[in-house]
Amino acid sequence: MDFAHTYNDLFSFISAKRLEVDLNKKNLLSDMLRIYKIVNSQNIDSKQDNLYCFDAMSNEKSALCIGQAIETLKCQNIEYNKLNLQISYLLDELICNIQQHSMARIGLLSVYYDANENKSIDICIADDGIGVFGSYVNCSKYLDLLENGDADAICLAREGYSTKNLPETENRGYGISSNAKWIVDGLDGEFSIISGKALYIENRSGIHIFSLPENIEWPGTMISVRIPVDVPETFNIYNYIS
Repeated sequence: MDFAHTYNDLFSFISAKRLEVDLNKKNLLSDMLRIYKIVNSQNIDSKQDNLYCFDAMSNEKSALCIGQAIETLKCQNIEYNKLNLQISYLLDELICNIQQHSMARIGLLSVYYDANENKSIDICIADDGIGVFGSYVNCSKYLDLLENGDADAICLAREGYSTKNLPETENRGYGISSNAKWIVDGLDGEFSIISGKALYIENRSGIHIFSLPENIEWPGTMISVRIPVDVPETFNIYNYIS
């Protein structure tokens, strides 16, 4: 597969779909595509600005990655303290998902504060693992609900269907489900997933699911979020994660 051609096609496709669902042109696309390019070219360099690479199987390196990302946000002169709990929760949950479900070799995390009119924190986290659909197949769970492959798998994960065997929590998969709730419903932000052949976008206008073109596929999972820093006084993350 010609990577350069695939990269340009992915750029055009996601751009068109994001505009189709009424998203601002200044969005998470650059970081998403940068991670896509790095993973596919195998040119992994953890020293790139605002981009951190970590061993997906190492708790120590994952924790170090989270710490570096948080320090980056603090250094960008934002009112970070009011989002400290939320962002720490988000990163912990999503990296935990990578470690427990993805069978990935590497993970990449990008953080960026958009100081323009958006006034938001953009976070993108990706892995080179088996993807959301592959995770369900690997544990042989909910296969009867996966007729549409990657798209159905992402929706199940968003609804909280976990691949863990935890009867005491009704097998709820809180990583994706709860984070999407507080970001979109609580702060009017954006939550997007690319995995396999599907693109999932959730924002104030609703949920939008697209099939990627024939020549484009993300073998692992990439999650991108936009978190507005203008937090309502009434917002409480525990209303969405409990």
